[in-house]
Amino acid sequence: MNKAIIAGLIGLAVGATGGYFACNFINKSKIDKAISDGIQNGLDMYRGRQKIIENESKKEEMIKTTGRNINSIPHFSATSVVKDIIAENGYSSKEPEGKPEADDSGLPFDVAADISEKHNIWDEETPDDIEEAEDYENRQESDVVDMAKLDPTVPPYEITADQYNGELEEECANGFWDKITLVFFKDNVFAEKTSMNDFQTMSSAEISAAIGNDNIKKMIEDINLNRLFIRNNKLHIDYEIVASGRSYSSVLHEDDEE
Repeated sequence: MNKAIIAGLIGLAVGATGGYFACNFINKSKIDKAISDGIQNGLDMYRGRQKIIENESKKEEMIKTTGRNINSIPHFSATSVVKDIIAENGYSSKEPEGKPEADDSGLPFDVAADISEKHNIWDEETPDDIEEAEDYENRQESDVVDMAKLDPTVPPYEITADQYNGELEEECANGFWDKITLVFFKDNVFAEKTSMNDFQTMSSAEISAAIGNDNIKKMIEDINLNRLFIRNNKLHIDYEIVASGRSYSSVLHEDDEE
């Protein structure tokens, strides 16, 4: 009997001790968790305040840079910024009522729009005097003189300075054409300039065959004519005739004096 009582008391003591330690363990876990949660909440509050400080700092920098109070990115409104710019510069963001008025620089908008709707350049008729592309190309090619197509029966005829200087260059280089300078002196003497101070006179028959009687007459009668260019298809020669202010006899006397 005593043994049973003693065993019961021992069991009760062990149970009470185990219960005590179990309760203490549970309470300690709760306390540790509460402390951990408190520390975490404190850290979160600290980090949140740091973020706010950083955002405010960035905002102040943006204000310094742009001169405008711009909210942080989550609250950024492009529409508000545009409205601020319009207001600061005195512009009006309202749509104009009615049609825009015409100014002195051009047509009214409604008239210009009406013209653009009715007028189409592709519907225009080509004027009769517009040169066709093929005709233009043929005309450009015709500027190149074909020596074989020059009529040798045509009397010597006048050409321009550009023709004299620019045409039949290849033929001259190959020896099929020639360009000669003649000097027409005041005493009606024609002479070929062979060198700086050397001239070879031409007889009336020679000069007539070279440049033609009509061109001889033109040089003699027109005292204001300083230069004439003549093409001779038969002789294959372009002549440059230069009027001299001196007489041929004076040139001869200079040579005698020397």
